[in-house]
Amino acid sequence: MAVMMRDYHGHRAELATVDEVVAWFDEQADAVMPHGGSGQTIWVGPVGAVAVMRVDVDIDVDRAALSWLPDDSYAVELESGEPITVFESADTGPVTVPAERARVTAATARAAVGEYATSGARPACVRWTN
Repeated sequence: MAVMMRDYHGHRAELATVDEVVAWFDEQADAVMPHGGSGQTIWVGPVGAVAVMRVDVDIDVDRAALSWLPDDSYAVELESGEPITVFESADTGPVTVPAERARVTAATARAAVGEYATSGARPACVRWTN
């Protein structure tokens, strides 16, 4: 399944394979943002449609907020910790993602993005809640 991914700058990447999707996710998640950290928002969805998944990821603290946009559910793997700071867009600058939403590791977020690229459905590798 082809997947469209968008970074905080609005750069879009149309990716055809799971390997491409995961590699693009890794590259973006590892990038240093203007605030000096690595946190940023990555949007994921089908090509030619709106994003269905939002990933706020900060590999420096190994936390991510994984949101399924169609029903506003979010993934839960870990207990609430600290909020994370991410660049949501170049226009808004850094935003704080609440601790109750940042409940998965960066590796789990990566796995969920890869699973979405395979199935086109909400990833089953994590538990979802509202």
